[in-house]
Amino acid sequence: MIVGLLKNKLQVSIFTLLLICLALFAYSFVIPVSYNEVYNVSDNLLYHLIFQGFANSPVFNAFFNLLLILLGSFFISYLTTENEIVKKDNFLPAFIYLLFSYSAITSNQLQPLLIANLLVLISLRFLYNSYRNENALSDSFGAGFLLTLASSFYTYYILIIPIGIIALLILKSFNWREWLSFLFGVLAPIYIYMCISYLLLGEFNEPFELVSKCLKSAQLPVISEFYLVFILITAFLFCLALFYYITKGFGSRVKIQKSKFILIWLTAFTFVVSLLDTSSNFFLLPAMLPLSIIIGDYLGEIKQLKIANTLLLLFIAGFAVICFHNLNFI
Repeated sequence: MIVGLLKNKLQVSIFTLLLICLALFAYSFVIPVSYNEVYNVSDNLLYHLIFQGFANSPVFNAFFNLLLILLGSFFISYLTTENEIVKKDNFLPAFIYLLFSYSAITSNQLQPLLIANLLVLISLRFLYNSYRNENALSDSFGAGFLLTLASSFYTYYILIIPIGIIALLILKSFNWREWLSFLFGVLAPIYIYMCISYLLLGEFNEPFELVSKCLKSAQLPVISEFYLVFILITAFLFCLALFYYITKGFGSRVKIQKSKFILIWLTAFTFVVSLLDTSSNFFLLPAMLPLSIIIGDYLGEIKQLKIANTLLLLFIAGFAVICFHNLNFI
C-alpha cells in the first residue's frame, strides 16, 4: 500500500508523489466553476498587490498552485530529513501536505496560504540551523524577516511570529543579541513597506490598518459538514501522534526532541489562526504544515504496515469526501 511506497527508496517515493500530484492537479481542473467559495485575497498585503492581475486566469492559477504545492512538499521533505525529524526515506509528510493543500482548491483560485507556508518552512530552517551555532545572528534575523513576510501573504500569520522567540528559547540559551536580531528581522519588512508606501502613495499605516481590520472581523468559523470528516480524522491522527510521542519519546537525540517541541508549539499557534479564519473549507488549513510533519512522522514510525495503511486510508477517505463534494457527486 501507499505507506510502503512512500517509505521505500528515494526514486520510488518521488515517482509515487509525482503521480499523485498530477492526479490531484487534473482533479483541480474538473471542479465545477459553480463551486467557488471566494477567498478574499485583498485582505493580504503583498499577495493582492502582486497577483491581482491574475485573478481571472484559472489556467495560471492552477499551474501556480501546483508549483507552490510541489515546492511546499519538497521543502517539508528537505526540512524534516535534514533535521532528522523523520527517517531518511519517509515521504509521508509531503504526501499529507499534498492532500491538505488540494483540500482547499476550489475552482482554481490562488491560495495565499501556500506562499506563506513556503516562507514559514524556510524560517523554520533558519531557526533549526541556529542550534549549537555560537553566532546565529543571521539565522535569527532571517527567521524573523520571513515570518513577517509570510504574514504579508496571509495576514493571520502575524499571530505565529512569537514561535521564533519560543524556538530560540527551546533550541539554545538566552542571547540578547540573537533576540534583538530576530526583532529587527520582524520589523524590517514592515519598515520597508511603510517607506515605499509613503514615497509612492503618501501613506504609511496600511499594514497596521489591515491587521486591525482582520483581527476585528475575526469570528468562529462555520464548518461545512463535508469537511467535518476530514477535520475529525486529522484531529484523531494528531492525538494518536501526541500519545505516541508521550509514551515512546520525542526522539533519540536532543535536537530531534527540541525540533518536535517547536512543531507542537507551532500547531498550537496555527490552530488559533484556524479559529479566526471564517471560510468553512479553510478550517485547520493554517495548521497543515506542522500537522503534515507530525502525522507523517507518526505513520512512518508504526512498524505494522497494516495499521499504518488503515490510518492513512482513513485520512484519504476524509479527503475523498471533500473531492466528491467539490465535484457535485454528493
